[in-house]
Amino acid sequence: MKNKLISLLACAALAGGMLAGCGSTQDTASVSVKKAPTEAPETTAAATDTPTPEPTEEAISAVSVSGDTGLGEGQMYSYLTGEPIDQTTGSYRPFAIMINNLDAALPQSNVSNADLLYEAEVEGSITRLMAVFQDPSAFEKIGPVRSARHYYIYMSDDSDAIYTHWGWSPQAQSLIENQGLEHLNGMSDGSGTFFRSSDRVAPHNAYVNGAMLRSLAESMGYSTTHSADYQPNLKFNTADTPLGDGEDAQVIRIGFSYDNPVFEYHSDDGLYYRSEYGAPHMDQETGTQLCFKNVIIQQVSKRILEDGEHLELGMFGVADGTGYYATDGKIIPITWAKSSQDDQTHYYTEDGQELKLNPGKTMFEVISSEYTNTWGAE
Repeated sequence: MKNKLISLLACAALAGGMLAGCGSTQDTASVSVKKAPTEAPETTAAATDTPTPEPTEEAISAVSVSGDTGLGEGQMYSYLTGEPIDQTTGSYRPFAIMINNLDAALPQSNVSNADLLYEAEVEGSITRLMAVFQDPSAFEKIGPVRSARHYYIYMSDDSDAIYTHWGWSPQAQSLIENQGLEHLNGMSDGSGTFFRSSDRVAPHNAYVNGAMLRSLAESMGYSTTHSADYQPNLKFNTADTPLGDGEDAQVIRIGFSYDNPVFEYHSDDGLYYRSEYGAPHMDQETGTQLCFKNVIIQQVSKRILEDGEHLELGMFGVADGTGYYATDGKIIPITWAKSSQDDQTHYYTEDGQELKLNPGKTMFEVISSEYTNTWGAE
C-alpha cells in the first residue's frame, strides 16, 4: 500500500500480558470435511532473486494512550494491540497477509501469531482471512497464502500495512496496478520468500517466509517504517476495562453460512476462543487455538459485481455504519465510518465517542448486514 502520511490457532498476548498461546490443544482431526467450493489454482511464475539490503529505521515517538503508565525506556504502545512494545518494532509498517480459510487449507500456519485478524466473504459464500503482523520476522511459514480481493486492500490500508498475497482477482489487480499500490505478490515477487509445500495440493499449499518479507519490501523500494506523523486508526485503554452496560456475550455466533465461526469466552484468561467448521480453530505450528481479547463485528453492504462472480463490500463512503464490539464476555452496539478509500476506518460508541479497545489481539468479522449474528450466555 502507499506509505500514507495520514493515515490469531493462538493468542500471543493474554489479558495479563503473557507472550504464549491460548493453551487449548484440542485434536485438529475433528475439523469438518464438508466439501468446499472449488477454486482454480493459480499458476506459478518463476520469481527473480532479490537483494536483501540492510533494514532502515526512522525515529518514532511513543504513542500516547489516555492515562498512559508502565512504559519502559524505549517502549511505546503498539498501534495494533495497545500493548507495550519496543519503539523500533512499533515503528515498522505491518504486513497484511491473505490467508486461505477453506477447510482443505486447515490447519493454518502461524495465523495465531498475527496481531489483528480479519474475516470477510469472497465468492460462493466462502470466507478468507487477512492476518496483520506488526513484525512477522520470527515466523518462517505463514499461510496458506491466497489471492487478493480489492476490499481487503481497504482493510489493510487502515494499518498502513504492506498488502501480501498470492495472485489476485481482476478487481484487485486493477486497483493495485492503476493506483500503484505497494504490495507483494507470490505470483511474481521474491524467490524463496514465497514457496509451496509438498504435503498439500495447490492452491492450499502456498506459504510465505515472514523472515524475508521486510527485506523483499525494501528491495522493491517500499518504506517499511511508518512516517513520522502517522496516526493509528485504533484506540486503546491502557488496562482492561470491562463494558459496563453490555449484553451477555459468553458465546458469539457469526452468521457466515459456510464456516460458521463461533467465539467462546473463557473467564479464566479473559479471551474469546474461536471455532469454525464445528471444531476449534487451531494453528498447525503452535498446536493451540486462536483466541482474542476483542471481537469487532463490522456490518457492511454487499453486492455481486457485473462479472456475476466477485463481490463488492461497502468498505468506504460510509458515515454511519453499524456493528458490535465484544470484550470480557459483554457486547455493545457501535458505529463505524470511513469517508473515502484514503481515509481510515474509525469506530465509535453509541454516544459518539471514539471506541477504545482493551489491550490485546482483535478479530474483525466484516460481514454483510443480510446475515444474522447471535450472542448470549451460552
